[in-house]
Amino acid sequence: MTTARKSVSDSQRSSTTRCQSSKVSGSILRRAILFAIVAGVLLSALTHANSRQAAQRPESPFVGSWIADLTRSRLDPKAPFKGASLEIAVAGETVTLTSELVNESGQKQRGAETFLTDGTETPGTLTPGISHVARWVGPSVLATIANKGGNTVFLITYQVSADGKTLTARSSGLVEQVVVFTRK
Repeated sequence: MTTARKSVSDSQRSSTTRCQSSKVSGSILRRAILFAIVAGVLLSALTHANSRQAAQRPESPFVGSWIADLTRSRLDPKAPFKGASLEIAVAGETVTLTSELVNESGQKQRGAETFLTDGTETPGTLTPGISHVARWVGPSVLATIANKGGNTVFLITYQVSADGKTLTARSSGLVEQVVVFTRK
């Protein structure tokens, strides 16, 4: 009888242990599910907040189409032209300047440069051997340096007016001029 009691006792203990183990497993499972739900809600809230913040982030004041106002500009006699326009695109640290220049004989010349604004030297695409280094100097000023063979060829600063209607490009180096652009 003692053996039978012992066997029943062991069986009850084993059943109790399984039950307790099951309760612990159930408790852990419930906590894991709760954690997953809370994490999902937090992740969803953070994602929504980040997308709202990105949507609220203002577009660069440089973005858009600009036309040269030659009456307000001071051109270098070494590089005369009859008209110019710029199209500027900004994507993160990348700026693309697409220009169209009307030379003295009335011919249109179109070109584009894309460069990084983090101070990284970027090979130019319009003139062989030229590289560009650009940096933002605040939200409304972009400074660019063109180098060739280790020498600075020119510096151009682009500045958008406080009202966002005027872009002024100041060049120094091989070409000394100030070109005032108005937004299209």
